[in-house]
Amino acid sequence: MGAKDGRMIVDCRRFTGASPCGFHKLDGRSCAECGDREAVTARILIVKLAAAGDVLRTTCVLPAIRAAWPGSQITWVTERSAVPLLEGNPLIDRILPRDMALERLLVERFDLTLGLDADTEGGALAALARSRERRGYVLDDRGRVVPVNEGARLWWQMGLDDRLKRANRRTYPDLLHDICGLAPSGAPPQIFVSDSTRRTVNDRFAARLAPFDRALLLNTGGGERWAQKRWTEPRYLEFARRVRAEEPATAVFIAGGPNEARGHARRLAAAAADPGIIDAGCHNTIKEFAAIVGLADLVVTSDSLALHIATALARPAVVFVGPTSPWELDVYGRGEIVHAAVPCLACYRPECDRAITCMELLTVDEVYAASVRVRSKPDYFVRETTRIEA
Repeated sequence: MGAKDGRMIVDCRRFTGASPCGFHKLDGRSCAECGDREAVTARILIVKLAAAGDVLRTTCVLPAIRAAWPGSQITWVTERSAVPLLEGNPLIDRILPRDMALERLLVERFDLTLGLDADTEGGALAALARSRERRGYVLDDRGRVVPVNEGARLWWQMGLDDRLKRANRRTYPDLLHDICGLAPSGAPPQIFVSDSTRRTVNDRFAARLAPFDRALLLNTGGGERWAQKRWTEPRYLEFARRVRAEEPATAVFIAGGPNEARGHARRLAAAAADPGIIDAGCHNTIKEFAAIVGLADLVVTSDSLALHIATALARPAVVFVGPTSPWELDVYGRGEIVHAAVPCLACYRPECDRAITCMELLTVDEVYAASVRVRSKPDYFVRETTRIEA
């Protein structure tokens, strides 16, 4: 039996001492009478701050953590902007925005800290946490990011040596499990979108989608760090028009993030005469964007958040890659990764000094051919099986 304070069972995974748990809010049950109590056998801290796509793809390790430490209470520290990516995940007990985490880390004790950011900010938090064991990366007392365990060494070395990065042929999920000292699980990322959000998004586009049998999402976003991850603007528009010309029954969503708003508007203005090219916007919330991904039969995107949402929602994806590593990506058997045949692939440079970049060399024919191949697979599904009806 767990320790009790009156009628409060304080060693349950869901007990905070500050607010009612979800089960009490659901049906008003008392703590002592709850049949869903889960005793805490270990307290685990995950530090993974950014970027958004990296945070989401890191959730693939959660099933392996739960299997290795049944009954663990998992706390995840991340940037406030990434919190929506983790909200609603039943494998995470607490989410702490970084700007609220320091006080907690200086007071609480953990059995295991997984520092999954090989950088100074995440490493400092992982080092500060009062923890019996650490895996991953910490900031040492001389201001250096260092791996704690042997399984974390290769990813750390790859971040310091471009040659190792280019030579690597293992996926990020595979390497991530090594960092955590776990056997690869094959689990995809996870994101949870409420039915109300999905219905709202479905209603927003229902009339526009009604004349079409299928929907393709063309994501123009690529994050802030490597602008070269995006395809060129003429290529996006040419691809959308190619799909509409070859497949009149397929609607094309075009969506991006706030950074793409100006260029996105120009592209949509040029294509506005075609009712099958639909402006899905650049200012959706993360969960709204995920719901838009959920409406698509196929996602065509750069190495970005859209890819990881697609894999989390089991949507097929065609991913075009240039300055980042195509070999680290995993589409979990539901898509293809395409790139130009250039020797400088995976350069990880924020800007390119070549007269013609790798993304300019990647043609619409190549990306469209990949989309046709993906949709020709026997297990390819159609949009009607994934829609939420009002």
